[in-house]
Amino acid sequence: MPNLYTSMILIAVFTLVITAADALTNQLITGKAKKRTVLTCLLILAAALGECIGVLTDGASPSLIPLHALAKLTEFCAVPAIGVAVAAAYGDARHLRPAVLLTAAHGLFQCAALPFGGVFRVDAGNVYHRGPLFPVYVAAFVLSMLYGCIAAVRGGRAYQTGMDSVLLLTLLMLTAGIGILFVFPDIRIAYLCVSVGNTLLYMRYYKIMLQVDAVTGLLNRRCYDVNMADLGSQAVILLFDVDQFKQVNDTFGHSVGDICLQQVAGILRNVYGRYGLCYRIGGDEFAVIMRSGLGRTEILNRGFDSLIRKLREADGRMPGVSMGYACYDAAASRIRDVLKEADAMLYRRKREKTQVPGS
Repeated sequence: MPNLYTSMILIAVFTLVITAADALTNQLITGKAKKRTVLTCLLILAAALGECIGVLTDGASPSLIPLHALAKLTEFCAVPAIGVAVAAAYGDARHLRPAVLLTAAHGLFQCAALPFGGVFRVDAGNVYHRGPLFPVYVAAFVLSMLYGCIAAVRGGRAYQTGMDSVLLLTLLMLTAGIGILFVFPDIRIAYLCVSVGNTLLYMRYYKIMLQVDAVTGLLNRRCYDVNMADLGSQAVILLFDVDQFKQVNDTFGHSVGDICLQQVAGILRNVYGRYGLCYRIGGDEFAVIMRSGLGRTEILNRGFDSLIRKLREADGRMPGVSMGYACYDAAASRIRDVLKEADAMLYRRKREKTQVPGS
């Protein structure tokens, strides 16, 4: 049994090292993101090695009591920090500073409770025992994991993926692996599950990065082409084009042009995000594929136009946006014809604007 356990820890260590090495060489990742990913791996590694040393020294020579106690203290301090690190590395981590401060406070609490055996103690025979304040550690651990999970879901929702099957199955695996430890303390697979789960979250997050446009955060042209080829039975296709966008870049600079694109993208996601997926398909061109709420298209379009007008009133540098749309029915139309119809409406509206000063 000890050989099996140490083998699992060894696999967990290799998994963490491989993930950290990949992050350090990943050209999609900023320096800040690299640091956060590596920190997450190091925290899991510290917790796993702390548990491993604790298991291997439990009941051994009393001379190893300081090593045993230090190993368990390292594990108990590192574990609640893992969820916070996961949130920062792979999700939309809101209220990160308070979460970090609470994690640090928990670490200080563990250190202060150690001499009194509050959370755990190692007796004179070098045997580990849980203390009366052990539930505090469990609560900190659970809250940290929930924080990490919520941040991962929120981060996916920001990129129009939400709770996808990969994230759901990863969270179920983590829940099972950690839950088994509390129900059957002799079955120690938690850190193997956490290490593999960390790798899966890393892969999922940067797979999402490959699918989104770097400037706007909307899905990119490749996703649009794939989804158009697999459109289904009914949908509404909406095409958008920013008016005189080149003039914005030439007059105010590309940084203002990027802000313009980002604000248009935010309005698109805000108006249509509940009913379909939003894409940036070209320099100043956007698209939406609505798969639900098809009867609300006109209402949503009016809402989009209203928000664009408010944006332009607030910032005179912002241009207008022309729109065209068409309905797709697999039984009665072809995708090519629907796109042509939407495109024709878009450019008809764009021409109409040029005839109205200030539009």
